[in-house]
Amino acid sequence: MNTSITRTLLFFSLLLLAGCAGQRPPEGGPVDSIPPEIISVYPAPNTINYSENRIILEFSEYVDRRSVEESIFFSPAIQDVEFDWSGTEVSIIFNETLRKNTTYVATIGTDVKDVRNGNRMTGSISLSFSTGEKIDKGMIRGEVFDEHPDGIMIFTYRINDMVPDTLNPAHTRPDYITQTGTNGKFTLTNLADGTYRLFAIRDEYKNLLYDPETDKAGTTEDVTLAFPDTLKSGVKFILAMEDTTPPRIVSAQAPDNRHVVLTLSEAADPKSVTVNSFAITDTLGEHPLAVKTFYPSDDQFSTITLVTDAQKENEAYLCTVSGVKDRSGFEINPLAKQKLFTGSAAADTIPPSVFFSSVKDSTYKIADDDSIVVRFSDAVSFADIDSSLSVIKKRDSTVVPFFLKRPDSAAVILTPAQPLIVSELYSILFRWGTIRDLQGNRWKDTVTSIAFGVIDPEQFGSIEGTFAGFGSPSPSLIEADNIANKNQRPSITDVSQFGKFKFGRLPEGRYVLKAFNDANKNRIHDAGKVFPFARAEQFTYYPDTLRVRPRWPVDGVVFKEK
Repeated sequence: MNTSITRTLLFFSLLLLAGCAGQRPPEGGPVDSIPPEIISVYPAPNTINYSENRIILEFSEYVDRRSVEESIFFSPAIQDVEFDWSGTEVSIIFNETLRKNTTYVATIGTDVKDVRNGNRMTGSISLSFSTGEKIDKGMIRGEVFDEHPDGIMIFTYRINDMVPDTLNPAHTRPDYITQTGTNGKFTLTNLADGTYRLFAIRDEYKNLLYDPETDKAGTTEDVTLAFPDTLKSGVKFILAMEDTTPPRIVSAQAPDNRHVVLTLSEAADPKSVTVNSFAITDTLGEHPLAVKTFYPSDDQFSTITLVTDAQKENEAYLCTVSGVKDRSGFEINPLAKQKLFTGSAAADTIPPSVFFSSVKDSTYKIADDDSIVVRFSDAVSFADIDSSLSVIKKRDSTVVPFFLKRPDSAAVILTPAQPLIVSELYSILFRWGTIRDLQGNRWKDTVTSIAFGVIDPEQFGSIEGTFAGFGSPSPSLIEADNIANKNQRPSITDVSQFGKFKFGRLPEGRYVLKAFNDANKNRIHDAGKVFPFARAEQFTYYPDTLRVRPRWPVDGVVFKEK
């Protein structure tokens, strides 16, 4: 082949390769930690009288195309769109006619990521344009408080022209939408005057619908925008997984001829459970089997043990549960409230023992006035409570006065009549010769003990201050969460009628304070209900993290609703 022709072909081949390489990100170099950005848009923001059928976005680097296409939302919705890519630029083409005299907002969410290292955009971007002569100026700003606050969708509905109680985000896509940034904050822009209902949804299926028991969700109060008040700030959400399923019986088993163990699909509300909640008969309903008592078999109240009269060996029994509710208030499913089990041949011959104690043997993990919970392996009776169970000083065996309460037939709660002494060691004595189960099983003259000591209060710190309240008759509570120790449960205290609150005996750590309006008085901050709609209980966070040290009170905290 002619040398000049060979060189010419080689030249054009290199040009072709260069052109192909231009569609790929450069390789090699340092690790990319810079998130992608949008560096230009078309049309210009706030363009009016827009009549074209596309918008154009240019990114600062090569981005994952699918992540972009799944992260672009239009308000009001534009359903039929297609994407035309060229390097770092994309044209979004509308295949439907836009509404007249309408402000549209294109939102590019935070799920957009670059190709090289998967870095995500730090915040959502909105581009507004109008098919009419004006741009709507309404704006709502807020924040979602969650352990992972980024990428949460804010579904927004204009409810002026509908019956609000019929709005169900599980079936209706939002009129307006945006997404939280990495800090949980969001901004809805270019809203028309009106009243809006907002939901924070972790949209797992990315279908712009709320999927109960899949998507975590939160609600807030409705927002009204009207000139001149067209800006609403400080909208707050918390997220929770909504329980929409009534409990059901999963299994019923008889480990011996005096017990039936029921397993529920979820935890029961203890206040809804009584001995009359359970009925057992043979399958013909002719011969009832009496239920003498019951007790929870776990701390969640999802497993319940029934103590019965003697069962007939191999008899088929039907257990029916009535009136038991879960902690969301759903009563047991009427289609799953019965379970068959077979009467056991095994006799109940095992004496009771300690199944659980809130203090562990030879530990110093009780405060001077803490109650002690002891749970037995079976329902028990005491011939004489004082001779069966006592607390003594180990030094001289002096009996320490305690108040005793029985929350159920298999447990006791011991509360000291006066504060315990830090320098003393104590023992709980169990005299098993006088502790029997309901069949009379007992250990012979056996004594066991659980030794414990009291934590020095000097090891703790405290937080004290005032809270202005929410202007509501409902009680305000303050929650202190130690973010330095995820295994420590948050502490909750009441705000007095004078606005005072105090946390004593806090372990060392860094604490975040949250105040909330406990409207339903369950001492839990409720995130609201999507449908039927119920707004979340009001809440606010103290702006600073508080450092708690031993022997170092943090006082003078002035806490106001933001």
